[in-house]
Amino acid sequence: MNLLYESFPEQVTADGQTYTVLTDFREWLRFADMLRDTELSAGERAYICGAWTEPETECVTEELLQALLGFYRADGLLPENAQEDDSDDDAEAAAPRPPVFDWAIDAQYVLGDFRRFYGMNLLTVRYLHWWEFLSLFRALPDDSQCMKRIAYRSADLSKIRNPAERARIARIQRRIALPFEFDDEMIGAALWNTK
Repeated sequence: MNLLYESFPEQVTADGQTYTVLTDFREWLRFADMLRDTELSAGERAYICGAWTEPETECVTEELLQALLGFYRADGLLPENAQEDDSDDDAEAAAPRPPVFDWAIDAQYVLGDFRRFYGMNLLTVRYLHWWEFLSLFRALPDDSQCMKRIAYRSADLSKIRNPAERARIARIQRRIALPFEFDDEMIGAALWNTK
């Protein structure tokens, strides 16, 4: 997809049907909140996903669920060959890692960075397509608060040779760490390289 001249999608296709989806960025931030809601079972989350279609569907199949997740990830913005990532075969890539960004916890930095770099007040903007929002978010410069937080959280301390710098980054990581707990499946994957 070329964002410079193609329209953002407003539909997903699954099971031979086309579903119109909600497209405003606020809806997909709510979707992200729903996905990480630990009080919901996987089945409940899958059922609730139907609320992001118009009209709302009560029959959410696996294919529709995957289509909605693809819309959430904005898979269509990636080159076709980037969607098939073989890095999952690598044992290191299979190990669970703490998250590096959280839409809810980091919301104040998203608001500030959009205001600072784009002159856009996300609280008052009437409409912004989710994929345009993601494109703008991903294009934030390295000195934005969001990208700094991602860089610090994802820094591999074992690759920092200078002990003082490693200690400094470790302090920052502890201060801005996101809540993260390993479940049994993650522990198994980390110990036995299984999925």
